[in-house]
Amino acid sequence: MSRVQAGASVIEVIKPGLLDSVQDGGRPGQAAMALSRGGAMDRDAMALANALVGNGGDEAVLEMTGPGPELRFHCDAWIACVGAQHRIIRRDTKAGAKANASDRGVPLPTHRPVFVAAGGVLRWQVPELGWRSWLAVAGGLSLAQVLGSRSAHLAANLGPGRLLAGDRLALVDEAESMARQRAEKVLGTAPALSRRAWPAWLIADPLPRGWPIIELPVLAGRHFGALSSQARDALLGQTWTVGSQSNRQGLRLHGQPLDTRALPQLASEPVSVGTVQLPPAGEPVILLAEHQTTGGYPRVLEVASAAAPLLAQAGAGCRVRLHLIGLDEADRLAQQQVREFDLRLRAVRQACGDPSDPVQDTLSSEEGRPQ
Repeated sequence: MSRVQAGASVIEVIKPGLLDSVQDGGRPGQAAMALSRGGAMDRDAMALANALVGNGGDEAVLEMTGPGPELRFHCDAWIACVGAQHRIIRRDTKAGAKANASDRGVPLPTHRPVFVAAGGVLRWQVPELGWRSWLAVAGGLSLAQVLGSRSAHLAANLGPGRLLAGDRLALVDEAESMARQRAEKVLGTAPALSRRAWPAWLIADPLPRGWPIIELPVLAGRHFGALSSQARDALLGQTWTVGSQSNRQGLRLHGQPLDTRALPQLASEPVSVGTVQLPPAGEPVILLAEHQTTGGYPRVLEVASAAAPLLAQAGAGCRVRLHLIGLDEADRLAQQQVREFDLRLRAVRQACGDPSDPVQDTLSSEEGRPQ
């Protein structure tokens, strides 16, 4: 992670979380260079976090996996965290001051915009539900682009890398003025620590119903028919467990291994997000944002595109059930997802400001909760 000089518009990493990285919409169209798109594991959640602070949908955000970081804000900031149900604790100290036992802190809410005054230190605890979250800051992060993106592609060692203690993330020069202006529009008054510094409404979280059990709709893959009937029944009939070796490249599922002896030997061919490969050991792997662009293992299933956000919340120990559907049902689910996301995004932009229309008056009323 590149360093910047200490200054007004900076976020300092005091302590990194399990895996924190800068992400945006990734690098589409680079498969010819053997580079998968990468980017945020849930681009819808990223867009909603950005909308809550008045940004465009593809501004770079922090993606947090599991227990999150401890960050010091060296300037006033208008932030929003969307995804897992994190408990966030704020303590207010001067830069360089150390925490002590008397710093009890103040809990901050997620899934809505929140004003953080300069000097505030935020700590993301282990999520109570879910696995990943996306933190947006009004104005966005001021990082150099690599191949058209600010995101870290960890598998390819491209971009800013994972967050480390001592990293300083530069915000845009106008971040502090944006924070106060946008907070005042949403709250209807100048933000202050003496009052609640967030609206009463919130948006719904993107967590799968029944988490940590995740029901995944899947389509028959290119080599599904090569499986024996017993192997197909075992693939779809059991509940798989997400392994601890899972990462942004893929989910490793553990369970009763399938008999793969009858499967053909294959040349490598293109794969994509949601491809379910079956290695010789007989336990499936679901490819994620930083997947390899080609693979030689049989492609037995493809996760329906509408279920991509569910994959982002599958942490180690989660249980996964695979439900076979047809193309018509996959199309219906995709169209439903787009409609619901558009409605939520429109409601958030109405409440928090539309970056494409800077003269629009945002709502200061706390009536009418965005969903």
